[in-house]
Amino acid sequence: MGGEHRINHTSRFGAFSFRPRLAIVLVLLTVTVGVVGYHISREPSTRRVEGMAREAMRIFAASQKDGKAGASRDPGEIEDRVRDWVGAKVLLPRDEDLFVYRGATREKVGMQAAAAVRLTFAEDPFLLLIVRPDPLRAPEPSATLFAGSSFLSWEKEGKSFVFWERDGVLFFLVSDVDLTRTFDLVRRYFT
Repeated sequence: MGGEHRINHTSRFGAFSFRPRLAIVLVLLTVTVGVVGYHISREPSTRRVEGMAREAMRIFAASQKDGKAGASRDPGEIEDRVRDWVGAKVLLPRDEDLFVYRGATREKVGMQAAAAVRLTFAEDPFLLLIVRPDPLRAPEPSATLFAGSSFLSWEKEGKSFVFWERDGVLFFLVSDVDLTRTFDLVRRYFT
């Protein structure tokens, strides 16, 4: 009676044998592979947006060194420049009491052509970075960067960022004002 009894459940035909430890290991392995696969598939999009954020911060800092000097520009003129540079039709808000457009520059974000629009809203400086991804360089031209998200917003090093995508064009609004105010500006005037 001192012998050990092993529990091993086998079906009548011997086709299936249930071993609890093996089943738990297989479930944990499946979950781990799923989580790692999810992170690998999402990581290129995250790196791409982080790279755009770094470029937007650099361009915003450079525009702040230039100061707020500069004549007000016609939004139609800036829209034409953006269309020429990145091939995207953009409609900028036209409230002269709140928006003042200071200019636009042609930029490079990674290997993509971009346009950086300097503007002020109620006297606060903002930078709108506009990028139209090259469909020949993008791994999946029809896929969005973050298919389930309308906006991404965060703060970093005292700067507020709001990222959104519309009609295959990527937009990045950067400022040093509060994130809530930056996000509200995008929601009310740019989408």
